[in-house]
Amino acid sequence: MKRSPATASLTARWDQLLTQAELCLPDYLAATDGLSHESKGIRRSELFFCYALVAPMQPNRVIESGRARAQSTLVLSRLFPSALIVSLESDADSPDATIAEQRLRGTDNVECRFGDSLLILPELARAGDVILIDGPKDFRALKLALRLLARNKVRGVFIHDLWLGSPAREFVDRHLPCALLSDEARWVQSYAHLDSSRPAPPAEPGVRRAYGATMGYLGEKLDNYGQRLRQCRTAQARERVQATFRKWRHQPSPRRPKDFEPK
Repeated sequence: MKRSPATASLTARWDQLLTQAELCLPDYLAATDGLSHESKGIRRSELFFCYALVAPMQPNRVIESGRARAQSTLVLSRLFPSALIVSLESDADSPDATIAEQRLRGTDNVECRFGDSLLILPELARAGDVILIDGPKDFRALKLALRLLARNKVRGVFIHDLWLGSPAREFVDRHLPCALLSDEARWVQSYAHLDSSRPAPPAEPGVRRAYGATMGYLGEKLDNYGQRLRQCRTAQARERVQATFRKWRHQPSPRRPKDFEPK
């Protein structure tokens, strides 16, 4: 059966990324050697996914939304020492803010800010920036990403927590075929070892397996992001209605599946 142009293009992009990742892995391991890892932070395989995609771009600025304990902030500062890392966090009074400040002490390419990313990012982002959104979450994160791609013309946006089966992920799978996702079987088989010694099961045709919270990537000029933003707003409104019905009927909300659980 002949593949569609969209499928063929996605396959080619994955082939290119996997080739690039092999070249990037030694630099990633050297830059992150000795760094402690927060259990609730972005996984190593997900951060390497970001690095393998961004390294060829050589960005001047990376903006992170959702600093928490600065796990990803610290890694980004090591991976892109010549870039300015702007890190946004909503809650200046969170206990995590103090931990983040301590962990980032001594870094000279990180600028920490506090405030609402939904308000700050559209004013701050500019063409050429790379964005990583790890807060807000779900449809709010997707809408923010699509706004930045459509209006600010940023180079690309990473969105964390697009786990398989979530309403936001279902939107991505249906409407954004250009998205690259870190739970793709070939990526997991190649780089899950960065997270643990547990081996990834072999890929099976037609079977999709969950892995981690999942990082998604949307690149510039790969879709009509203005149209996708309008569709995303509609999907969010529909999900709110469905969530209300689930609550009324005492039905559970979608749960994040365990690693390698088929969906």
